[in-house]
Order: sequence, then C-alpha cells, then structure tokens
Amino acid sequence: MTTQTNLVDLREKLFEQAIVKARSNFLTFVKLLIPSLIADFKMGKHIELISEKLQCLEDGSVKRLMVFLPPRSSKSVLCSKMFPAWYMGRHASSEILSVSHSDQLASDFGRSVRDLVNNDIYRRIFPNTTLRADVRAAGKWQTQQNGVYIAAGVHSQIAGRGCHVAILDDVMSEEDAFSEAGRRYIKEWYPAGLRTRLMPDGNIVIINTRYHEDDLCGWLLAMEEKRKKEDVFRDDDPDDPEIEGWEVIKIPAWLDEESAELLELPVGSSYFPEWKPTEILRKDELEIKSQNGTKYWQSLFMQDPTPEEGGIIKKHWFQMWDFMEEPPDCEFVVQTYDTAFSVKSTADYSVIQTWGIFQKITVDSAGVERLIPSLILLSNRRERLEYPELRKAAQEMYDKYNPDVLIIEKKASGQSLIQDMRRAGLPVMEYNPDKDKVSRVNASTPILEAGRVWVPDKPFAQELILEAATFPNAAYDDQVDAMVMAVLYLKESWRVDHPLDAYLIDDLEETKERRKRIGYWKF
Repeated sequence: MTTQTNLVDLREKLFEQAIVKARSNFLTFVKLLIPSLIADFKMGKHIELISEKLQCLEDGSVKRLMVFLPPRSSKSVLCSKMFPAWYMGRHASSEILSVSHSDQLASDFGRSVRDLVNNDIYRRIFPNTTLRADVRAAGKWQTQQNGVYIAAGVHSQIAGRGCHVAILDDVMSEEDAFSEAGRRYIKEWYPAGLRTRLMPDGNIVIINTRYHEDDLCGWLLAMEEKRKKEDVFRDDDPDDPEIEGWEVIKIPAWLDEESAELLELPVGSSYFPEWKPTEILRKDELEIKSQNGTKYWQSLFMQDPTPEEGGIIKKHWFQMWDFMEEPPDCEFVVQTYDTAFSVKSTADYSVIQTWGIFQKITVDSAGVERLIPSLILLSNRRERLEYPELRKAAQEMYDKYNPDVLIIEKKASGQSLIQDMRRAGLPVMEYNPDKDKVSRVNASTPILEAGRVWVPDKPFAQELILEAATFPNAAYDDQVDAMVMAVLYLKESWRVDHPLDAYLIDDLEETKERRKRIGYWKF
C-alpha cells in the first residue's frame, strides 16, 4: 500500500512540475493538453520543431513564421489551437486575430481555443487567465483580464481593434488558389486588411496548403527575395508590404536535405515515421497520385506547387554560363520587351531582356568543327512601371547595351513605346504574333532543347528558368514572352530552322571582323 501511495505521490509531483514548466515552455504545454484534442496523438520531431519556433514567436526572437507540412501533421492543432491558448495564458490581456478562408473554419478554431482555456488542466497552468461569461462565442470571446480572441473568414469585416498576434490558417481555399481573382484579392487584403491591424512589434504566423506557387506565402517570399537581387529591382518600391524576414518551416513528406537536417532524420525518409512509416507513406503516395495526380501530391505533401519538370520547357535545356568567366563575343545584340503599364502590386510586370547572339564551337560526329548560332542572356530587368518610368528604363537599357535591334510586342501597352523609341531614332522592330502563347513557346522549344540558349549563373536568370519551366501554369509569363521573342528571332533571322542546322566554320570566317562586346554583366 505504501509503495502504491508513493507512486501516486511521485506521479502527482511530476505532474505538478510539468504544470509549472508548461507556463513558460510551449512544448510541455502541448504534451499536457494535446491528448484533449487528438485521442491517438503521436509525438514527432516536426512537432518539436514547430513548438520551438512558436516559442520563439512568443519571446520575440521570431516575428514572422510560415509553416508548410503535409495534411494531418498537427500543424493547425499546434499553431491555430494550442499556441493562441498558451499565448493568452502568458499574456491574458492580449488581442489575437485568427483568420481562415471561411467563417466556419475560423469559428471552429476559435471554439477549440476557447475550450482549451476552459480546460481543467489549463486552469491549473494559468489560474489567472479566465473567460468572461458574457462574451464567449466561438468567433469572439474575452478574458476577465480584457484579452480578446477574434476568429473571422478572410472575406469578413475585421473589427477595428488591432492584434498582438495574427494567425492565418489556410486563408486561401483550393478554388481561390487556382483563381487569378482569388490570388489578387488576398494580395490586396494582406497589406490593407491584415497588416494594418497588427500592433507595433506584433507577430504573424501563416499555416498554408501550397496549392499554387503564387499563393499568399509564395507572393510574400517572392517579395522578400526580390530585395536581395542586385540591379533588378528598385529599393524604394512603394507598393511592397513591409518586408521583415520570414522564418519558414517547410517539411515535405519525403525529406530533402534541408528538412532532413532540421529534423535530424535520413534524407529520403518519412517526415513522420512514428505515424507514417516508409511503407505506409509510399502506399499513400501511389494512391494519391493515381486518384488526384502528381501535382496534387507535389503541392499538398511535398510543399512544392512547382513540379521540377512538368511544363513545355524543361529546366535542363538551359545551358549555364559561369558568371566568373568572360562572356562570349556576340555578333548581334537583341533587346526584347514585354510591357505593361502599372505599378500596382497585383499588375503584370514589364520585362526588358537583353540577348546576345554568338557562335558556339562544337564538334560533330565526323570530327568536323561547326559554329552553332546561340543565344546568351545578358540582362533581365523585370519591374512594375507606369509608362514614363518604362520609357526611361528602355532608354537606360538601350544606352547600356547598345543593341542592334529592339523587339517590342505591338499591343496596347507597347504601341506608345514603339512610337517614342522610333522618334528617338532607335532600331525598333514590331513583334505582332499571329499565334497564341502556347503555340509560340512550342515553336521555340527546338532551339531550347538543342542547348542553344545560355544564361549566366545569376539570380535574375534563375527567375526566368523557374517561370519557363512552369509555363503555362505559372502565375506570370512575361519573362517567357520576352525570351520567346529572342529565340524566334534567332530561329527566323539567322537561318536556324532545326537544331541540327549549323554552319561550317569556314563559311563564317567573315563574322570574326564584326564588332565585339565585352563586360555585359558588369552591373
């Protein structure tokens, strides 16, 4: 009897120690209370990682957090249910805003958080955080300490009060993610509807199903990335939301090198072996791909809405030119323009690309040296511009690269530029395509597949490659349009009708006397 009593006392003592620790340690809080939300809960290393980052969000060492994991990984339980309850316990007078794509989903989260705060174990952990009896609806409840929790759908009117923590859990439905209008709405809502509600020094956590590469998270990360690129974007873009640096937890179902290192598990293994061992996860993959397609698996389970190879153009077709090496001597330089007149954050971009045409020496199967007319990307300027700024940018790029010809698509946004550049005496060629974009891209693929398009190992080139590899499903295709103009010009103006066509070196000796250009990449 004494032994049994001692065990009970020890268990109660350890439990009390855990209660005390849970007040300051989120993972301990999770271990104590998550069984009330998930009956068959299993601990995984990704849960420890998410808990660690949410702890950092509370202490201020992380201000912006994105969480991407496969379905049923407990990410919403941790971020949208347990974290706001724990945060409210530590900051009983705080204001928390939870937003989802529908009012119903948001209310479900709010109900779970409210019930946690009313849980007996929670009250032992945070005895001073108590609910008001008169304001306790699932979508809006308050604490006796004047803390407020509000849950709302993304299309709802958010109350005028601010928030210390904003939790965005699947603010885009699958339908909205694949709708251009849906993506445009969320990009306008985030800076105007969400960011303006955030208190100074407030925190944001986004839990997102990556249906589309240009969803909210993809857009925010792209905005952040563009700040890092030299000589491509202006530093004072007035339409950018404030960029503060996002901490990203990206865990695919099959671990890549980065995620394997984070979880301290083998590369290629299951992200959650305690619940999804290799054989079960492999079976799930086959079933999901057969029922929903590879893209569905890539997006929801691999956190990669952009398949590596899936479009008309393949990434490996692009030839990489070592940026540290001198660029080739180009016989002819072409500038291509895909234009749009707007600086709105949701508008299309204007793109100015500079391409050099050079002769690449190859040896055929008979051992004969041949010169292959090829293209190399010299610059790729991509911005949202009103017409006066576009006209100025066009003149700057012409002065910088001295191209032999400027190819500008003859459309509403390009007509004014064509007229102005011609008045300035510049060598403008109108581009008036008679086929749709997909047909034009298909017409350019023989040159690309033959390895005749070279790009420098620079960020602006990688941006083009990514867009090309996902055409026609990518959010934008302005860079692809500009590239295709150059490829078709090479094909039609340099007697290149098929990848096997080439010219003997002896036939082109006279080209060596043509003007040379060097230093294209000295930005």
